[in-house]
Amino acid sequence: LFDLQGREQSIRRALVLLEDWQSGHYLEVVDQPYVNWSAGTTVEWEYDAPHMAANIGLADRYTLQITGHV
Repeated sequence: LFDLQGREQSIRRALVLLEDWQSGHYLEVVDQPYVNWSAGTTVEWEYDAPHMAANIGLADRYTLQITGHV
């Protein structure tokens, strides 16, 4: 859609954690684990950064993901 081939470095992703952390919720970005977060915490990374998330708890995990380029 944006024809960013060759300009992938401009792509950024942000994750807004919409609720307080609950047991079993996990996020990791570039070898940095995130737990015990508060609602409203935002984590941002570049397009090729290794990242992962999991929900192995009993409660749903709600987030807002924003992807764009600068």
